[in-house]
Amino acid sequence: MAKTLQEAMAKNPHLRAYVERVSREWETPEYYQELSYDMKIKRMEEINIIYPVGDPYYIHIRKPQGEEPKYIVIGPEYGEDDLKLFRDLYERILKRVSIIEQVPRDRDEFISTLIRLTEEMTIHEPNEYAEIYKLLFDKIYIPPEKFKKIRELVIRELAQYSTIEPFMRDPYIEDISCVGTNYMWIVHKIFGAMETNVRFEDEDELEDFIYRMTELLNRPASEVKPIVDAALEDGSRLNVIYSKDVSIRGSSFTIRKFTKIPISITQLIKWNTISPLEAAYFWLAISAGASLFISGETAAGKTTTLKAITAFIDPRSRIYSVEDTPEIYVPHKNWERTVTAEGKAEMFDLLKAALRARPDYIIVGEIRGQEGYVAFQAMQTGHPVMSTFHAGSVNSFIRRISGPPINVPKEYIPNMNILAIQQSVAREGKAVRRMISISEIERYHAPSQSIVTRDVFQWDPVEDKHNFRAWYNSYVLEELVAKTLGFTKEEVYHELEVRASVIREMVRRNIFDYFKVYELIRRYTEFGLEGLPFKVEVESWQ
Repeated sequence: MAKTLQEAMAKNPHLRAYVERVSREWETPEYYQELSYDMKIKRMEEINIIYPVGDPYYIHIRKPQGEEPKYIVIGPEYGEDDLKLFRDLYERILKRVSIIEQVPRDRDEFISTLIRLTEEMTIHEPNEYAEIYKLLFDKIYIPPEKFKKIRELVIRELAQYSTIEPFMRDPYIEDISCVGTNYMWIVHKIFGAMETNVRFEDEDELEDFIYRMTELLNRPASEVKPIVDAALEDGSRLNVIYSKDVSIRGSSFTIRKFTKIPISITQLIKWNTISPLEAAYFWLAISAGASLFISGETAAGKTTTLKAITAFIDPRSRIYSVEDTPEIYVPHKNWERTVTAEGKAEMFDLLKAALRARPDYIIVGEIRGQEGYVAFQAMQTGHPVMSTFHAGSVNSFIRRISGPPINVPKEYIPNMNILAIQQSVAREGKAVRRMISISEIERYHAPSQSIVTRDVFQWDPVEDKHNFRAWYNSYVLEELVAKTLGFTKEEVYHELEVRASVIREMVRRNIFDYFKVYELIRRYTEFGLEGLPFKVEVESWQ
């Protein structure tokens, strides 16, 4: 990876041409090898940066003062002559690939095969007899200055994600959305939603792309079956609508990208999504085997928070996860990861299997249907469960979980200990995520057929502050954590302050890597403060 913009431009003429043009129109962009999550911007701020996502692609985030940010993919440009060469080579390679005896074992091996076939089927060195060689040996002549980018185009179209390959490479993208032939939109982890400069030239190209992508997943989209939900090879979630009759503006797709390395709890604290005290509360509750749900509306960051707090599960625990598409990640070695398979295993089936496996923790990607009943049965039999749910308030959660199609009896709901509500809210002209409340599910009140809950944390939207409202009044800390872990009432609140101080110190020291945070949590769990590589000053949080 190039360390400077000059190095990157020396290797990539298309990047040089782009930067020179932008510099004449505005200013030369700043070059970053990696981005920082602290680079979030306000509406009136400017931004002008370029970062790499793997040659030959670079990303330019451009935002003049007061305007909306734009996501610009910088890649090779292909003229009509280039595309003609590509199409000739593409057809020949497809014929050869179909008769290869040894099928490539993985994508890297397939790319190596494509590179070898491209070399065999082309003449790309300066040669006065090139045209004769072309006729005699049935090879395609590609001028040497064009060979590299034609080869890259072959690889992109046959072994990668075609038009959206730069998006799939970008580790900072959360979502990709395409509606017809309009410019695509992405959701960036740092800069939010942005329009891109990438689109399909016509509806035929878009439909061909969708068909090829879904066919590779053995779930081809068609007029007969226009709606497809599937998981890509890397775990990303794909949703397709393949029909102008259904999608008025043309065929469309969205991709929710799978994050290989989860965002850590300390990073969420840095963003003020949650507070150190809330994180310490989750840490203690999970250590005691609490069952909890992270609930909220769409794009609230529920799964991100769920993945962050799995680091609090005891390293020796046996974990069983159940998902429609693989999004959950835990760093524990003893982890059984299961996903649904159409016609073979649904969420309901996998959860029943989880009960027989007797894990220490069951993690469900999202409760939507009858699997919710099984999840609450699991809690009733002593299996802690963590999951996400689509509801924006405690009352909405109770109403939806106890109504169709989930139909959990209200008297089962107190088997769950904690309900956290997280939302996307507007702050200073941008969308941010906040844990707006954490409530404890205390008991079922039979005469009124209602659930008694207790608010322990509440977010103050004016001060943008998370307030702990349950000092010496937390049902979970006093009745579950203290009794399970052997604390007195006073000791459990002191331990809450100690763990909050440990987490705060990690944030102060800029320890945001998920695996480093997990390792420090593990060391504290086993050895206490003496096991940490730094000194922690325990402060009172009252």
